[in-house]
Parts: sequence; C-alpha cells; structure tokens
Amino acid sequence: MTAPSRPRWPWVVFGVVIGALLVAAASFVALRLTAPLPRATVQIDTTATLALGGDAPGNIPLPSRGSFALSASTLGTVASYNPTVVRPTGSVAKAMTALVVLDALPLAPGANGPSRTMTAADVQLYRQAVAAGGSNLRVRAGEVLTERDLLLALLLPSADNIAESLAVWVSGGRSAFIARLNAKAAALGMAHTHYADPSGLSNATVSTAADLLLLARAVIGNPTLAALVAVQQAGLPDGTILHNIDVGLQQEPDWLGIKTGWTGAAGGCLLFAARRSYGPTPAMSVTVYGAVLGQPSMTAPDPAHPELGAAFLEAENAVSAVLDSYHGVDLTQSEPALTGSVSTRWGGSSPVELLAAEGAHTVMVRGPATVQLSVTTLKPVAPLLQHTQVGEIDGVLNGARVTWRVIISNAIAAPSWWWKLVNG
Repeated sequence: MTAPSRPRWPWVVFGVVIGALLVAAASFVALRLTAPLPRATVQIDTTATLALGGDAPGNIPLPSRGSFALSASTLGTVASYNPTVVRPTGSVAKAMTALVVLDALPLAPGANGPSRTMTAADVQLYRQAVAAGGSNLRVRAGEVLTERDLLLALLLPSADNIAESLAVWVSGGRSAFIARLNAKAAALGMAHTHYADPSGLSNATVSTAADLLLLARAVIGNPTLAALVAVQQAGLPDGTILHNIDVGLQQEPDWLGIKTGWTGAAGGCLLFAARRSYGPTPAMSVTVYGAVLGQPSMTAPDPAHPELGAAFLEAENAVSAVLDSYHGVDLTQSEPALTGSVSTRWGGSSPVELLAAEGAHTVMVRGPATVQLSVTTLKPVAPLLQHTQVGEIDGVLNGARVTWRVIISNAIAAPSWWWKLVNG
C-alpha cells in the first residue's frame, strides 16, 4: 500500500510571496532612484540699497536784487529769490506774443508760413516805436514778410512795432490780441501775470519769476518756437540781418535762449532755458528753465547791451551751477555687497557671486544717489554646472533698471545612488 502524497500548495504560495516581494522591492528601488530630486536651497543676502558716490551739490548763486526762479526738468524748482513779487517784464512779454501767434497761425519748424504785406498802418507803428524809444525794425508799405520773418523780427532784435503788427494781423485789433495773451497766461497757470500790450513796453505788463517758469516750459515745449528763439542770426528778404540779443547763445554751449527784456522800470530781464546731455539717450539730459527780473545795468557779459549784463550774468552762473552738479554714473563700476550660498540635502554646496550688470548701465545723478535693490531667487535642481544662475539682483534709479545675475562659483553634483535609495 503506497503512502499518501503531501500537498504542494504551501511551496507554491511561498514562491508567489517571494516573487511578489522581489517585484515590490525592485519597484521601490526604481522609484527611489528615479524620484525627482529636492530643489537646492538658495540663500542670497544683500543690502536694500546701493549708495553711489558723488559730492553734494553746491549752492546755486542767486541775485541780490530783483526776482529770480530756476527749475530743472528732473527736480522742479531748485532755486528762487523773490519769485512771487509782481514786476514789469519788458520785452520778455514777446515770448507770450509769439506763443499766441503760433496758436492762431500754426507753423511747422523751418517753414515760412503765410505772408503779410506791410501797410501804411504798419509803417505808423514803426514810427511810434521809434518815438517811444523802444526797440524797432524799419518796415515799408508794400513790403512782404512771412510769418517766420515777423516772428524772427519779434524775437531776435525784439522789435516793438512788429509785436503790434502781429497783434493786428492775428486778431484784427490790439485789444482782442491782448485778451488772447491774458487767456493764454491763465491757461498756463500764470495767476499773477497780466498783459497790457503785446510788446512789454508798458509798465502795466507784469508777471513774477515763478509764473515765467511756466512760460519758459511752454516755449521750449513748442518745437517751432524753441527753434526760433535759438536762432542767432537771420536775414530778411530785403537783406536786413537780424541779430539775436541773447548773447548766451554765443557764449554758452548748453544755452537754448528764449527772450531778453529791458525798460527803465523793469530793469534787465531774461527768460531762458538750457539743456545738457550726460549720455546717449534723452533720459540722460537735463533741461533748466529760468527767469530773472529787475536787474541793474552792467557792461559784462554783453558790452553792446549793458542794461542786460547783470541779468545774463545771474542766469549763466545759476545754470552752470545746476548743470555742473549732475554727472553720469556707470553702474557696472559699482556692485551691491553679496553673501550667500546654494546647498543641497545631500551635502553639496557652493558660494555665490555676481556677474557683470546688464541693462541701462549709465544713469544720471545729482550729487550722491541711492539705487533701490530687490532680490529674486530661483529654484534650481542638481546637478548644477559651475556658474549656473540661481538668482538676480535688480537695481532701479531715476527710471533706469540694471540687473546683476547671481551665479554659483562651483559645480554641485547629483547625489549618489545610495543617498537616493535611502532618502529619495
């Protein structure tokens, strides 16, 4: 009789369990070895600001009498002396006359515009200007002058009779034109300004240095008028040569001109502007606007017009002081202080360093300046090659932005397979 056979299923079950365990183990190892690595920890420490060098701006020289106001495109009003005292303006008023003429008869830069035939009435206005002792330009009945000719005669030699002729041409009458002058002043915000005539010969044509800054900005903001006031010399159809009284155009490379003025009551007056560039872009320039009223006579800097000498001197000294106080700074020559590191959970690490700045490298500053800094950190995953970027530092100053890239000094390797297996 044969012995009964033992059942085989326990061995089958055992084999199945072992196989399952091996499969599970293999899957576990595979998952550990292929799992995404944890991101490196980036630590970037810097200051909130970067101080740029530079000397503090010096004092702006001011006149000891009269009125004065000076503003800069980047700063607003930077210096003043009796800026709200109401005074006669003399022929500085003609800047507003030119602005109103161009409002009525727009003229493209360099264009001649419409023509006007001078009449017997214009000749009479010339004779009246001569009799009053004002500046003048001789005209003849039947003579044809373009709008550009008349504006140059108004602005360069400051002819009083041309101001009166333009008033009649534009508005049909003197009173209507004067109303336009005062309406334009009100529109510009010149609250303490009043025009009693188109030429400024009247002592009742008054303004303040502060108000006239608004007029200076309006003149330079009009491309046609800005070009006209900068003309040093021009010829009329009959061969007459017009010379600009504003000697700043000859003596100062940054000078934009605008308008001179003088009467016995007003003293020497000057409305002026200047611009200097400190770099290749418009943002790297500064425009200065100024007005000076009530200055005494002196020979320098214009022996031909001693009544304007002090006005020119005060304006030129102040403009130089402001424009000389600006300078361009190349931000690539300055770097923010930096400390920090990049580290991984398996012990890899590297210090960080800065790459050269990118962006608008040169900025314009006046005296010492401070760049505002902000830090952005990235989330890199190893392995990391040497000089891999791990963040950046952005600096902003006067609308310009500069960026320094933060990189690792050394490469960081991936972890070993054993670390992955144990810590994955």
